[in-house]
Amino acid sequence: MALTPDLTVSPSASLREVLETITRNSRQAVAVEGPDGRLAGLVTDGDLRRALLRGTSLDSAVGEIMNRSPVVAPASTSHAEALALLRRRMMRHLPLVDRDGRLVDLVLLDDLLEPRHLKNHAVLMAGGAGERLRPLTESVPKPLLRVGGKPLLEIMIERLRDAGVREFHLTVHHKSEMVEEQFGDGSRLDVRIHYVREVEPLGTAGALTLLAEPPADPFFLVNGDILTKCDFRGLLDFHCRSGTDMTVGTVRHVSELPYGVLDVRGDRLAAVSEKPRLEFVVNSGIYVVAPSAIDHIPRGRYFDATDLIAALLAAGHPVSTFAIHDYWLDVGRHDDLRKADRDIAEGLLD
Repeated sequence: MALTPDLTVSPSASLREVLETITRNSRQAVAVEGPDGRLAGLVTDGDLRRALLRGTSLDSAVGEIMNRSPVVAPASTSHAEALALLRRRMMRHLPLVDRDGRLVDLVLLDDLLEPRHLKNHAVLMAGGAGERLRPLTESVPKPLLRVGGKPLLEIMIERLRDAGVREFHLTVHHKSEMVEEQFGDGSRLDVRIHYVREVEPLGTAGALTLLAEPPADPFFLVNGDILTKCDFRGLLDFHCRSGTDMTVGTVRHVSELPYGVLDVRGDRLAAVSEKPRLEFVVNSGIYVVAPSAIDHIPRGRYFDATDLIAALLAAGHPVSTFAIHDYWLDVGRHDDLRKADRDIAEGLLD
């Protein structure tokens, strides 16, 4: 994937050129890229000012004043991890590098503290019947079930809005009029909401073919019955760096068997594991999708996000994964709904 323009200069670039580059990139810093393409150093606007006050000429090479050993982090670093590192080290800039030491992005503290509005849209699946939550969903659509005093879907919209998303598409079917009455055009939540009305359920990906105008940029595709503190900006940045058509958010699920498990070979017992814990990586129901992926979705057919993943892989298009380490809960059963209420009361989503 191509690097954002104006983030790097060569060691021979003059301070004048560096000043012009920093002015263009709005990051208040620029990375210095060595002949081998690896990160050789970092220069901030503060470094420039101090150099000029010392009498260094604007025609001097940046290699003379750059920080040759800046603190860096892996390209997979989430926004939350980057923010924690910047605060801990009292820094304002953090270069993200790949395994070969090449710059992938230059993170600015101010951007993490006050996220910019994103041009990327979010599509939220809000049309399910919520059969496992009956009889509650016989009178209220699942996305409007309240946890902590708010509808599930409203909490998700607020999470994405706080990450910078302002354009939302809600796919609706079961009791759709109640969802539309609850959220209207989105102005109450300081967002814009468009509705995608399914005559028949089309699945978590099939409804994307009904979008009046597909998003021009990668977009979030999220199940509307999830509670999470997912780092959405980190997920989006990771997807854009991956260069894939789709990124699947994953969570780790641990299951503890209540029995001792026996390793039997023939009629002999080889080993025993008492109540083993099994770990699985599972689908979170949170995705980032490239607009081109919609071309792989058949029209007028039920098609889930997992079907889209299979279609992309079959066509030779790689699909990336992003590990979600933050709070995540799929509110699909009555026990989950009760847990969600307890978790919010205990401040786990604050």
